[in-house]
Amino acid sequence: MKAAIAMWKNPRMIVMTAVVAAIYASTQIVLNPFAIILVPGVIKFRISNIFTMFLALLFGPAGAFGVGFGNVIGDYFTGGVGLGSFFGFLSTLAVGYVGYTFWLRLRDPSSGKARQVVVYLFTGLVAGAVTGVVLAWGLELLGLAPFGLTSTVLLINFALGDWAGGILYLLVYERFRLLGLTWTEMMEPSDIGEGKFAWLGVTLMTVGGFGGWVAGTYLGGGFAAQSFFFALTLLAAILL
Repeated sequence: MKAAIAMWKNPRMIVMTAVVAAIYASTQIVLNPFAIILVPGVIKFRISNIFTMFLALLFGPAGAFGVGFGNVIGDYFTGGVGLGSFFGFLSTLAVGYVGYTFWLRLRDPSSGKARQVVVYLFTGLVAGAVTGVVLAWGLELLGLAPFGLTSTVLLINFALGDWAGGILYLLVYERFRLLGLTWTEMMEPSDIGEGKFAWLGVTLMTVGGFGGWVAGTYLGGGFAAQSFFFALTLLAAILL
């Protein structure tokens, strides 16, 4: 979590947060007519989700915060702002956060392409599960939508979007890196942190995401169980 805090003293990262928010909000607004309504006023299947993890992989914490703010802005202009918007911000932020932290801690650039593909697919799947638990917990708390439906829809929605975004990442990453525009180029190594407890964080985040989804959807876990797995994802975020 060190980078997510340290970025706020980096002017370039702050500017990039605003840029990402504008880009993400714009994609939501432009592509909104093509969104599929799943739960009226609460959940949509958005094509713009292909940009969520993609932007976070490029711009790290600036990308994660940017897509979170962009989601709220997009909701405002498409008529989706409501009581659940705060949790919508957190869940979209979670996709980006899991994306760039897992990619940073698990990816080994010197390893073969097969390993990197597996890490990417795993990261996208976990990000989808975690965002499902975060938003589902919030909507369950507010009484707006059932946990099982929300978590399942979000897992599928974002996992597919995250995987599709990998194509964009492959196309532009090297160009952005050479221009010094990726987050690891803009931030000092000391501000990124070594991630001494990263593997524990990865484990807890994975358990929190998939455990929360399974318990809340298929095992009849009540709100207490849902809250436990939600809290587990928050603890994991600190360790990452």
